[in-house]
Amino acid sequence: MSMMSRSLKAALLAGAFSVAMSTAALAADALKIGMPAKMFLNLVEFVAQDQGFYEKNGLTVELVHIADSSIPVRSLIAGELDISQAGMSETLAAADKGGTLKTIGGVHTGLHYAFYANAASGVKDVTDLPGKKVGISSPGSLPHVVITALMRQAGMSEEQIKSVQWVSLKGSSARINGILTGTIDATVSNYDPKAAHDKNAKVLFVVSKKLPNYVMTPWDVNDQTIAKKRDVLKRFVKAELEATRWIFDNEKGALDVAKKHFDYNDEQLAEFYEFYKIGGIWNPNGTVTADQAKYMQELNVEGGLQKAVHPAEKVLDTSIVQEVLAEIGTYKQP
Repeated sequence: MSMMSRSLKAALLAGAFSVAMSTAALAADALKIGMPAKMFLNLVEFVAQDQGFYEKNGLTVELVHIADSSIPVRSLIAGELDISQAGMSETLAAADKGGTLKTIGGVHTGLHYAFYANAASGVKDVTDLPGKKVGISSPGSLPHVVITALMRQAGMSEEQIKSVQWVSLKGSSARINGILTGTIDATVSNYDPKAAHDKNAKVLFVVSKKLPNYVMTPWDVNDQTIAKKRDVLKRFVKAELEATRWIFDNEKGALDVAKKHFDYNDEQLAEFYEFYKIGGIWNPNGTVTADQAKYMQELNVEGGLQKAVHPAEKVLDTSIVQEVLAEIGTYKQP
């Protein structure tokens, strides 16, 4: 009996040690994510942290907010970031130049930009932009690509696009402030209810309605990260999809989390929620299609950001998202 007890105790201790080691190993899986400056778009990540979706999937996630959307891609190539959520166009441009980068999907795929104009600028549409001062982060950055795409869609010539006075203002808040002060005449930026109701600004339209096939800030990764951290990436994708679906199904809970991270009143936060959920900005299934990748590359070629449109398999790897969807199912919005 004594021998049996000692054997049982040893087995239990060994099992407990094994579980502890497994849990410790799982908890040690860390990811560093490069993102734009903090905005309501990031509610998915804040929910994933605050509601324990990252932790449940054995992850420690560091969110690195960077105002200039061109920087995360360079950091991704250098191995300083595991994932970039800063802009698909920059990733495609880097891949065209030989960078081993791929988009694997995303929950921030819809364009979360509104098109702003200074109230005294005389700008009523993108066709009024030639000769005007237009705010972007930097040449080739996401705001620059989006505005030129809007101008081309409106049938404007390259000469008209070149006649725009591009003004570099780092970050969405700087561009919105430029609109309010009259430093610039127009820009695209994340939706801001304070600016939308300011007498010095006008929101002319929601950009996603004009460019529905545009992929905004998906999950972009280095090929080496896919090879070495595939399971970790899969758990990250699962956590983000679970957080996004929780937001869709729990408006009050989502707004409670938002109150902790954003300095807006209840009415303004409700405006944000409506904009992102109904506007199709958040993607609860995390998918990016080959057709979307082709469209984004065509925009880059038109804008001189890449030389040619590459096959989808060179710039897109949907396998991780598909594996996650096979496990948790496809979400159908009510």
